[in-house]
Amino acid sequence: MKIAVVGTGYVGLVTGTCFAEIGVDVVCVDIDAEKIARIERGDIPIYEPGLDEMVIRNMKAGRLRFATDLSACLDGVEILFSAVGTPPDEDGSADLRYVLDVAHSVGRYMTDYLVVVTKSTVPVGTARKVKAAIQSELDKRGEKIDFDVASNPEFLKEGNAIADFMRPDRVVVGVESKRAEALMQKLYKPFMINKYRIIITDIPSAEMIKYAANAMLATRISFMNEIALLCDEVGADVGAVRKGIGADDRIG
Repeated sequence: MKIAVVGTGYVGLVTGTCFAEIGVDVVCVDIDAEKIARIERGDIPIYEPGLDEMVIRNMKAGRLRFATDLSACLDGVEILFSAVGTPPDEDGSADLRYVLDVAHSVGRYMTDYLVVVTKSTVPVGTARKVKAAIQSELDKRGEKIDFDVASNPEFLKEGNAIADFMRPDRVVVGVESKRAEALMQKLYKPFMINKYRIIITDIPSAEMIKYAANAMLATRISFMNEIALLCDEVGADVGAVRKGIGADDRIG
């Protein structure tokens, strides 16, 4: 299988490298030519334990390539991951300009069926905008090419991202068609040998799962910070309290 990953930031580079590690033919695309040149020299722009060696190993094996021109990389690609940044806008909302730029580029250059997967953290409803952007470019070209959009949120922890990707506790995939579902299942199957936890949903649910998970984690941290303050007041050991409530399977 051949895939493309657009964006070589934290999520994109880890995603592309880990897929290459299991034998997938991967091309990572980024408009930043200097960054691409650095990576090809083995100078990895982000720090993640073990990532440097994995990138170099897969480049040497020919499974991982880097490019700056998306139009020259789509031949034979079955799945394209969009892993570009979504920085906060002035009003705090997610700035989707880069996500939609990728979608427009895909629509301009695709020549065969493609599953376009949003990996970036995006608001619910983004997939509809991505689909519309791709279709608008196909309409301009007068082309009728089948494609699917999908959502595949990431749940990586910095410092443990490779282990999280290679041995995921679950993989969430939001799709609209059985064809897209089958391709995503095929791609992720090697990671599920010991524990098959691919959760297939509709796309809005997949987008919502990411936001809900982020909110839950933030809530847990805030809650334990408040409990720590209470422990200081009453003379309790917050470490013991944490273990005591965490032993409850409903809390974990």
